[in-house]
Amino acid sequence: MKKIMLLVFSTLLVAQTAQVQIIHNSPYPTVDVYVDGSVALEGVEYRASTGLLDLPVTTEVGIAPAGGDVIATFPFELEENGSYVVVASGIVGDEGHPFDLLASGLESEAADDNSFALKVMHGVTDAPAVDIYADGNLLVENLAYGEFQGYLQVPVGDYTLDITGHGSSQSVASFSAPLATFGGLSGVVYASGFLSPTETDSAFTLVLATPSGYVVELPASASALSLDGITSSVPGEFYVQQNYPNPFNPTTTIRYDLVSDSALRITVYDVQGKLINELYDGFQSAGRNSIIWDATNGIGETVSSGVYLYKIQAGDSYQVKRMMFLK
Repeated sequence: MKKIMLLVFSTLLVAQTAQVQIIHNSPYPTVDVYVDGSVALEGVEYRASTGLLDLPVTTEVGIAPAGGDVIATFPFELEENGSYVVVASGIVGDEGHPFDLLASGLESEAADDNSFALKVMHGVTDAPAVDIYADGNLLVENLAYGEFQGYLQVPVGDYTLDITGHGSSQSVASFSAPLATFGGLSGVVYASGFLSPTETDSAFTLVLATPSGYVVELPASASALSLDGITSSVPGEFYVQQNYPNPFNPTTTIRYDLVSDSALRITVYDVQGKLINELYDGFQSAGRNSIIWDATNGIGETVSSGVYLYKIQAGDSYQVKRMMFLK
């Protein structure tokens, strides 16, 4: 955020106001924010957040590219002395996920000093409904794009947050959430960016914003989910390398080493666990082997950009790894 101007409503005859935190999670433009036709905030950058601002309970918020004309206006009816978080989301000009301002209630503090009041918001346009795990335990279930999860009173501490497709135990991305020093406080963690970014897009991540205006992008970390189903249940029988190239377009090579002759099955799944293609089902001799996937499904159609899982099963042992296809 380049500059935050003081909101001064000297012409208001009735001082009925609510407190609003504004988060900019719509990719690409730096924006100016208008309130009732006047510039209120200038140069609000992507993933920036304000602190709590006093706004009239009946107000119209306008959004404009920095220095440009207003491209969208949104009327709000707020409760007097209420607190809200408003997230600018979606993509300008995208009919499937149009630009919007999404509002939800805001709590400024936790239930006690041993807790952190956590609200979660799904703001990634190309991601499916997700489940979120904290240190391997289910925290949020079936959160779809544009939705908020109501406040959760989380014991203070440092957590690993894993994101999975709803109903899947395969982690798509993992992040560190150091909340040990946030006792008594509150915040919104929102998913941002693209699951399958192009060269000009921002990558998928989680961002924490507190009512004070503090913002931090949570760092990536190793998954805290159980390795059951992700690594071999019989270590040492074979080794699966990471596919190369990764990300890839249009093909990628999957290499693996078999310790002994074995029945072998190689399959590809999406992040929700749906079978996409069976690449091999037969018998192979021991040694170094490889197979190519051309990003097609079982009937030869090219799949959508995104994260996929490849599973190699040799006898009773199997391994799963992730790969990303970018058109």
